[in-house]
Amino acid sequence: MAPKTTHRRAPSRTERRQQALHRRRQQATARTAAARRSARRKRLLKGGAAFVVLAGVVAGGVTLSMGGDDGPSTGLRAKKISANGRLAITTSLPAAYRAVYRAEAYQDSTTTVSTEEILVQRPFDGKVSIREGEPPGKAGQFEGRSQFSVYANFSEAGAAQIAGDAPTVALGDVRVGASLDALVEQGLFVPGDRRRASLPGAAKGRECQTYRTGSPLQSLKITAPTATDYVDVCLDVTGLILEEVAVAAGKPTQRLTATTLELNPTLDPAGFAIEGERIGADQGGSEVTEVDRTVAPAPGYWALDAPPSGFTQKGRYLIAGSEGSSYIDVYVRGVDIVTVRQGAPAGEPDLTDAGPGKDVDLGALGTGQQLLRSVGPTLVAHPGAESFVHVTGTLSPAELQGLATSLRKS
Repeated sequence: MAPKTTHRRAPSRTERRQQALHRRRQQATARTAAARRSARRKRLLKGGAAFVVLAGVVAGGVTLSMGGDDGPSTGLRAKKISANGRLAITTSLPAAYRAVYRAEAYQDSTTTVSTEEILVQRPFDGKVSIREGEPPGKAGQFEGRSQFSVYANFSEAGAAQIAGDAPTVALGDVRVGASLDALVEQGLFVPGDRRRASLPGAAKGRECQTYRTGSPLQSLKITAPTATDYVDVCLDVTGLILEEVAVAAGKPTQRLTATTLELNPTLDPAGFAIEGERIGADQGGSEVTEVDRTVAPAPGYWALDAPPSGFTQKGRYLIAGSEGSSYIDVYVRGVDIVTVRQGAPAGEPDLTDAGPGKDVDLGALGTGQQLLRSVGPTLVAHPGAESFVHVTGTLSPAELQGLATSLRKS
């Protein structure tokens, strides 16, 4: 059963919500299509703007000659090591982290270098900064921030676009660790070798596990790799990216290499603050209002008898937008979140950026779809012709399915 699309919001709303990451996917898609056309024509792509990581605005990056007739390598640079089995993801994930990446974008005979910094205070606070040049970077080009139910994008000039929307994981945070087994089972992640990346402060480097997939992880979407179009990524024991290289039509298009990774640093809350007037519903924003969690807000409301084990309910919220409204229950357990969102079709969030789905039994909700994304799995159900239920979280797909089957209709 394919995810229902009738009456869904336009994809531009998702773009406004997490613009920094969504633009990266758009640019990567455009470059992939261009590379495919180039391969078919058996000539190099001429003209066009260079791919810019995340925000698409790092025009001031350092541009270098690639050198050599073969161009840059498609291989990862982290050193291969001998090890048995896949590197397991720890169950003790960091509550916060700071990662700085050297970003290389390849276009024709040049490489453009920029700096990406990601600050995350799990589960909701995130900041993604793009700066020109080699790390630590020079002039700022773009910044995106997220806090609970509010998102902001800041331009080079400092102007902000602020919007309310449904709570989800922090902007820039990658949460594939709990889904790795399912990703491998479905052929969306193909395990490779173990490697060790060089990082300051780690005398022996930091070990990571390689996987081949079909899309950059920060694009949210997860797809299967092909022989000529793929992404090789090396994830450390916490599930964070140490290196990632994207290939289209057999040629590399971009590379991320971690130069700094700090786990559980003390981050200043002011760095995530979002202040200012929010855009209205007519521009794609939403008004998020807390409502009484002890009373079903509408007939036939689906709810859990109690919070999932170890979780507390942060609240129940009405999300009101221009095309429709929905309700969301939010549960938190340390760095983990689970949300149950539901309503009429007009208020159903767009999930067209998700990869292929898998049919799953969701108990009283009926047969639904399991969608695996880099921010955690989402289960999609349509228990009636005029309703939807989305169960999303940072748990494993099996754990999330178990929660979905325990939902009861009022």
